[in-house]
Amino acid sequence: MSKPFDATLNALIDARLADWVAFLAPKVGLAPGPAEVLDTDLSVTAQADKAFRLAGPPAAVLHLELEANPRRGIPADLLRYNVLLGHGHDLPVYTVIVLLRPKAEASDLTGLYRRPKLHFEYEVVRLWRESVDGLLAGGPAMAPLALLTDEAAADIPAAVGRLATRLRQPGVDAKLVGEVLTSTYFLSGLRHDPNRIRELIMRTMGILEESTTYQEVIGIGAVRGARRLLLVMGQKKFGPAPEGVAAALDGIADPDRLERMAERILDAAGWDDLLATP
Repeated sequence: MSKPFDATLNALIDARLADWVAFLAPKVGLAPGPAEVLDTDLSVTAQADKAFRLAGPPAAVLHLELEANPRRGIPADLLRYNVLLGHGHDLPVYTVIVLLRPKAEASDLTGLYRRPKLHFEYEVVRLWRESVDGLLAGGPAMAPLALLTDEAAADIPAAVGRLATRLRQPGVDAKLVGEVLTSTYFLSGLRHDPNRIRELIMRTMGILEESTTYQEVIGIGAVRGARRLLLVMGQKKFGPAPEGVAAALDGIADPDRLERMAERILDAAGWDDLLATP
């Protein structure tokens, strides 16, 4: 998975695993159903992005990799993860790689990897070829990905309007809306100006900075999501957070400061440097 978007995507998967399983399982011929996240620390040198045990029938492991940048040699890595997961869980493993933008395309991502006497198939999902409505129908956790499609790029205001309509549906609480909007802001930077996306979302959803809706959706849900993303992203870059870091993040309520911290995380020298962001 590609930094800095891996933490955002992990948060979306953890928030609504069922949405992701419903989107991915049919692509490899499996039926969506109950699933659980598996440990993807496969060895000292190998760690897959995500893996889920599907209850079935048939029981299986769904292995997911997400890529935002081009890199040759990925199919060999997919094979290694697939074999290690199969060995660890004694179940058939179905591998799916989701390319988040056209820039992530590589010439060897054909869905088939061959070596002498070896034939390994995997599924390639080119997100930009998916439909906006298809992703929105998959559940709220898939909504941010809808803006990464070619269809959305052709008419961003219309796509944001459809995303907003999806988030207004019954069963999507304010906390989840805030997390989805935060993820949408982060991920939209893969193809769009994220500030424009934020402005469109706020205008389309009728969110005003002084309104109760803004406080609940942006001021609470998004801030909570941003704190969690910063903690995950920081741990990936700096290592385990020292005592007091989580509490320090929880004490930051200014969404603009959290945004500045997210922008600095790749350049910050460590936790103290990141927390010193004004």
